Amino acid sequence: MHWLLAYTKPRAEVLAQEHLERQGFEVLCPMIRARKLRRRKWTWIEEPLFPRYLFVGASADQSWAPVRSTVGVTSLVRFGGTYATVPEALIELLRSSVDQPEVHRPLFQQGQKLRIVAGPYASLEVIFEMEDGDERATVLLDLLGRQSRVTVDMAQLVPEGTL
Repeated sequence: MHWLLAYTKPRAEVLAQEHLERQGFEVLCPMIRARKLRRRKWTWIEEPLFPRYLFVGASADQSWAPVRSTVGVTSLVRFGGTYATVPEALIELLRSSVDQPEVHRPLFQQGQKLRIVAGPYASLEVIFEMEDGDERATVLLDLLGRQSRVTVDMAQLVPEGTL
């Protein structure tokens, strides 16, 4: 099995993968689960680990010509006149990492300055202390000259300077 790297159109990795698999190619598009702020709410989304790139595998007797004209694919990655080949060891490493359990990383770091964007404390600056449950956080809020612990919805917090 030989592996090459395909460069796709913007946000067309899944479309290109479907069309390549229909043509008999083996395709790897490692995905990562990330937490993003969408419409002032933190949501989990799955996105490609390598945006706009797909790993395409084919047997030695299979032609690479159809890959270039596949829906969603812009081109095969080249260095000079030769195609960029991907070592089998890297493909196996990527496949094994996809099967690993998800590691939970905190969205914010302790001591990080944040801003509350909604609710009764909207537009106030706070200091992140810790996550408190599924969608809540404990923050330090400066009220009347002293710091008070307040629990707020994670969707209401953004890093200072974001908005």
